[in-house]
Amino acid sequence: MAVKKHQLVADKSNQPDLAALAQYFQLMNDQSQCLPPLQEMIKQCHNIIQCLARTAGTADQLWHLLQPVEHFLLRCVNSVYNNVRHEVFRTILDKFYSYISDPESNACPATAAVLIIIDDSDEDEIMSSTRLLVEQTENGPAGPRFHAALSCLYRWLHDWHCTPTLGFWILAYIKALEESAHHDILIEASQDYLVSLLSCLALQIPIHQATANVIFHVLASLRESVEAFDRISSMVGEVLVHLASDNGQWSRQLLQDLVDILTVMVERITCCLKEDAQEMFRNKYADVILCLERHMASNASKYLNLPAWRSRNAVSSGNNLDTQKVGLINIGNTCYMNSVIQALLYTRQFSSYVVAKSLNTPYWETLGTLFAHMIFSMSSKIDPERFFRHLRPVDFSADSQHDSSEFLGYLLELFRSYENATLVNHDYSRPPVLNGGPRNRLLQPGASDEQQTESGDSRRSTSPCPGSSGSDSSALKRPYDVDPSALPPRKRFRVQEPTRRGSAIDSIFGGVQLTRVQCGSCQSSSFSRDLFRDLQLAFPEKPEGKQHSVQSLLDYYFSKESLCGDNKYQCRECGDLRDAERSVVIENTPKYLILVLKHFKVDVKNLKQTKLMHYVHYNQTISLPTVPNQATSAAYTVYAAVIHKGRTIDSGHYYTLVKDNGEWFSCNDCSVKKVEENALNKLQRPSTPYILFYRRLDIEEPPAPTFEQLPRNLRMEISATNKIYVEAVRKLRSD
Repeated sequence: MAVKKHQLVADKSNQPDLAALAQYFQLMNDQSQCLPPLQEMIKQCHNIIQCLARTAGTADQLWHLLQPVEHFLLRCVNSVYNNVRHEVFRTILDKFYSYISDPESNACPATAAVLIIIDDSDEDEIMSSTRLLVEQTENGPAGPRFHAALSCLYRWLHDWHCTPTLGFWILAYIKALEESAHHDILIEASQDYLVSLLSCLALQIPIHQATANVIFHVLASLRESVEAFDRISSMVGEVLVHLASDNGQWSRQLLQDLVDILTVMVERITCCLKEDAQEMFRNKYADVILCLERHMASNASKYLNLPAWRSRNAVSSGNNLDTQKVGLINIGNTCYMNSVIQALLYTRQFSSYVVAKSLNTPYWETLGTLFAHMIFSMSSKIDPERFFRHLRPVDFSADSQHDSSEFLGYLLELFRSYENATLVNHDYSRPPVLNGGPRNRLLQPGASDEQQTESGDSRRSTSPCPGSSGSDSSALKRPYDVDPSALPPRKRFRVQEPTRRGSAIDSIFGGVQLTRVQCGSCQSSSFSRDLFRDLQLAFPEKPEGKQHSVQSLLDYYFSKESLCGDNKYQCRECGDLRDAERSVVIENTPKYLILVLKHFKVDVKNLKQTKLMHYVHYNQTISLPTVPNQATSAAYTVYAAVIHKGRTIDSGHYYTLVKDNGEWFSCNDCSVKKVEENALNKLQRPSTPYILFYRRLDIEEPPAPTFEQLPRNLRMEISATNKIYVEAVRKLRSD
């Protein structure tokens, strides 16, 4: 950088001043057909930039001198052939960028005059030029140069008003940095100049649309930043008064956009703060909030559709807010539902999809609304009663506690059955019609049902896993209490797809098992495919002292099994019962893998089921055995676990451990608190993980939806609920 600085100083000493350049280019412009050769033209453009970079003065003072210079620049890019024009255009912007991105240079605002060459109607050209500059900068020490360029542009936006295309180029540069995910630089530089940017709205000179676009884009992108709000809080009232004093249509539009953005800024910040911090925030900025309340926010500003900037180092920098974790009140033996809902909320692909669909898909509305309240509620806990009225299985009594695994299976199958519904007004009061269990046999084209063989292997049970939840006095209704002969036969489907077409449930949670049975006599094989949404893992009989792990239970589940004795295989080729070998692999891996650990066994002597207290190592990562050439990853990482706390399967309590942004939290009904990284493996008996949730390693978690992405009526509902909560807290504290 020292060499570059020396070159800049040398350039300044050898260049004429702006007055001399203006006189020279006025003579050239008078000869309309005369332009220098390409290399000479480029050199003269460079001389202009170098001269402007050291020229002091306001736009009004320099206007007459800049006119012939700007006219010459326009002739250079508009009066030559396209290929030459592109070269001239690129070299001008390259030289211009070398000045504004040099941390050791201090280019004057007059340099912005060279942006006259930009055609503000050609957004593609502006974006492509800025993208290229960003890409070239990333090859070196990008951080300081990006910060220097953005800081320089922000200074000019306040001080220089005679080049409207300056705003267009700044916005394009911001978008290029956004595309490259340089949010930390955008946040840091923008917060440094936020006061200067906002003050542009209070200047006596007319503000360009391009300038307003930059200001509101930056404000809306920083709407989750407490520091940004703090920096501008002292001048918000002044700017609002200035804009309100002008009855012109343009000033009214500026005022409305500003009120909308700042109102959402207050809502988003308070939504993300804990109870005490919320009250402190509102007390500290009471005057600003009162100013905003005097104007009616419409929540219709186009800038609120922009994604918020979020720092990669949000926790340490304190610039952005971590969303508050919200608990669910236990409304009477509902821990089995609370625990499952918490795990599904942090299954981000699922919860984000449900919230997005709640706008126009009636059957997603109840669950989507519940998720939205859990994300944006200002309270640390919410009452889920009105949601659970519709989500509770029809045969689950409201005053009894049930099994969380059964509830999860029911919930996923319930929404799977609704996915092909065409009802405009969905009626939750009507009993649901389910499509069948979570596993469905997928037949190969042309294969008969007789060719598909099922084994009674207890390791691969397809029935719901009996479990426990609730109080000591609650007895559970279990599937094994029903006579198996009275159950309808399993529904089967002839399909060629690995998962059912159009099903979001199956695309997120569904996988396909491939089962092979090989005859020990003729070596012929039969194959069957099963769609699954969970794997239920039994414990093998192992010698004393040998440790179980999730991976070892998976290995046991997929280990080869001998079919012999009373469990011989009916071979189609041999036409008789034969010894055979059965093996299972995964043909299609699910995005999210649900594992149910069968912590129970049958006490034959007393004819009852008891809970197993085996110690299990809960692997952070696991892998599944797959068919050769499997297209997707078979490795998974854990992100949630439903825990059963109790010594018997007929009593106890459910809660959930979840991982969010690299940190683990315990969601125990209405209480949510941070826990240690290895909390899953430090549980003390009788607490045992019952349902484990794993995410495939190649799956990228989408961010939680922003408040502005919610349907308007849902935003209003949540805002109203939060307002009631805040007033209740104020009243309680005043009493």
